[in-house]
Amino acid sequence: MFGGHQENRRRPRSGTVLEARLRADPEGGSAPRSRRWLLRTGATLLLCASVAAGAWWIRENWFHRIPSLAVREVVVEVDGVLSPDEVRRLAGVPIGRNILSIDLPQLRDRLQNHPRIASARIISEFPGTLLIRIRERLPLLAVEPLSRNGLQARYLLDETGHLLLPLEPSSAPAEALAAEAALPLLLGHDPRRPTARADTLRALDFIRAYEAAPSGSLPEIRSVSIAEPGVLVVATATSGEVTFAARDYAAQLRRWGDILRQLEALKDSRTIRSLDLSVSQNSPIRWNDPVPSGTSTEGSDNHERGPRPRPKRLPRRSHA
Repeated sequence: MFGGHQENRRRPRSGTVLEARLRADPEGGSAPRSRRWLLRTGATLLLCASVAAGAWWIRENWFHRIPSLAVREVVVEVDGVLSPDEVRRLAGVPIGRNILSIDLPQLRDRLQNHPRIASARIISEFPGTLLIRIRERLPLLAVEPLSRNGLQARYLLDETGHLLLPLEPSSAPAEALAAEAALPLLLGHDPRRPTARADTLRALDFIRAYEAAPSGSLPEIRSVSIAEPGVLVVATATSGEVTFAARDYAAQLRRWGDILRQLEALKDSRTIRSLDLSVSQNSPIRWNDPVPSGTSTEGSDNHERGPRPRPKRLPRRSHA
């Protein structure tokens, strides 16, 4: 106990101290690095904000005040019944406004909210011309549903099935009014039926195929019925009722035209009461009784009729 040398147990060994320092040094250096990263990030964000604010100030106080960038002309291209002046009123772009201050997507959306406009394209032609191209909805069929109180309304359907209101007589050309009044009527439409929309689109496809047939080769269509599943029953001005399968309309229309041409070549006075083209081979035909010679056909489906007016596209370009 006395005279022997013993180490102070409270004093840590040097190796232990060195080890503690080696562990502590890296942890102590992470704080300065974090501060440097925060400073660099803040400076970058501040620089970006300054550039954005400067660009906005230059646009508002310089670009938007350049006289050569003022709108001097609004050119409107339409292809239907809308007038260029009406499109300009809908656009609401005054002459003299800086062309860079116009929100083109917002202007396009505002125009496409019009029920008669299918699509609108806005093009800035520097330095001062704004071009507006409008594609209108073209009605193909009319539908007359009954309301809950028993009143009957009339709507029009374009090629996509979009509902349109008829034109106002006070603001539309007489030719366009006559064309819409003569549209074929869609029958058998029941919104409660699960296949109502699909059947309507098939009827519209048929009308497009019918309109693509050679002019004068087929009788005028009065109505298209989708009441029976899988077929379309078409009533015409001269050939009674014709049933079409809901597929390959072009081929069935050609067969129909061939039958009519054969009757004309044979000088057959009979007319078709019903024809079922949904049967691909030996299509059943029922005939009307021959009309006695000298009998007036006025008021019947056999007298000659001129082609009905059709809604059509009328490309026009207007400068203002």
